[in-house]
Amino acid sequence: MGPSRSALAEDRAAAEPAVALAGAAPDAVAAPAGRSRRGNLSYLLVFAAAAAGAGLGRTVVTTYLPLLMERAGGSKGLIGSAMLISAFAGFLVPLVVGHWSDRTHDQARGRRPFMVGGALIATLGLAALCLGSLLPFAVLTLFGAVAYLGIDTVRTAHRALVHDNFEREGHTRGTGAQEAAQLGGALLGLALGGGLVGLADWAPFLLGALVTPVLCWVTIRRVAVREVRTTQHVGLPLSFYLRATFRAGVRAILFAEVLWVLGYAALPVFFIIYAKNELGMGPGVASLWLAIFAVLSGIVMLLSGRVTRPGRHKGLLALGVLLMGLGFLGVAISHALVWVSLTLILSAVGFGLISTLGFALFASLIPRGEAGGYTALYFSVRAIASAVALPIVGWTIEITDSYRALFWFAGVATLVALVPLAFAPRADGRRPWGARLHLTD
Repeated sequence: MGPSRSALAEDRAAAEPAVALAGAAPDAVAAPAGRSRRGNLSYLLVFAAAAAGAGLGRTVVTTYLPLLMERAGGSKGLIGSAMLISAFAGFLVPLVVGHWSDRTHDQARGRRPFMVGGALIATLGLAALCLGSLLPFAVLTLFGAVAYLGIDTVRTAHRALVHDNFEREGHTRGTGAQEAAQLGGALLGLALGGGLVGLADWAPFLLGALVTPVLCWVTIRRVAVREVRTTQHVGLPLSFYLRATFRAGVRAILFAEVLWVLGYAALPVFFIIYAKNELGMGPGVASLWLAIFAVLSGIVMLLSGRVTRPGRHKGLLALGVLLMGLGFLGVAISHALVWVSLTLILSAVGFGLISTLGFALFASLIPRGEAGGYTALYFSVRAIASAVALPIVGWTIEITDSYRALFWFAGVATLVALVPLAFAPRADGRRPWGARLHLTD
């Protein structure tokens, strides 16, 4: 049975002042004030819609733009170099947008201008790519960069809302909903795009141009600005980011993040080739395994989002790092399909825990008014590590002449992340494990 009419009325009454104060549309949804599970779910669905749209749009560009580039006469090396725009956008755009959105944040608009502007720019880039093979290689690269610019602007502003719109105990709910929605959008983009590209090479981009802005608008329209976040950083972006990076606690989490991202970032790129050479598996079956990995991780993201006690975040994050690292090493030691399946399940569970709890723990360290800058820092570091992982793993496979090196490297890098993680503070303010050993400053 759903909540009573009186309970709904109380929740609505509690939400109305926040909506009115924010200058939002009358039908905007404030962060749920009550403990109604139904209200929480409806808010999370609306809140996460933009992440699904961004995930779908980014996946469409990353997956199907190389096909257009190839038909435009691009060589493999040229296409690979041009697609570095994805890494550059993932690194640079958050740093600019995060700092800028903090400095311009006000009670009437919050971060909406960046989400609206990003959605419009992304739609422009995706719609332009619908011209497909009519465009020369350089123009395709330009429009791809425009699409990435818009999508990453949306993602940066949206991620900062976790800190803006949720209390500390709710960071896991917000992050889990975002990560699961982004993953779901990416899977939807792959599934529908794969069917549409057989009809026309421009069709996946039309899908992105139609769906991405609609899903972003759901969040923009319905999620209220919760409260004023007056910025504290007024210096140049570089000085702010340097100061933030080397803060005690922040640097420990960022170092750990680099290591666990090095662990998983190359998996989607090399897994199908690994499965073919080491397991004798066809591309279709290998792709299905990746999809199952993603679905299991998404389920864990949603479940870990229900962990609302900040004191448990660090321990569960460490468990996720341990499971993912041991799972990868387990894959590396055997060719047996059953064993590989079981160890990949361990890795999927670990990845789901890391995706939700990594940022939730980091968010507990963000000073009031600096959510945009710190959020940008976290995800820019992730982008750098992802870009660096590909050549490192590629050369490791080349030197060892074995695709199992992918998982040896992934397992070791992930488990080493436990060392800096030990020095990270707990979300409830208790001393980190390293401090208890008198190893921290």
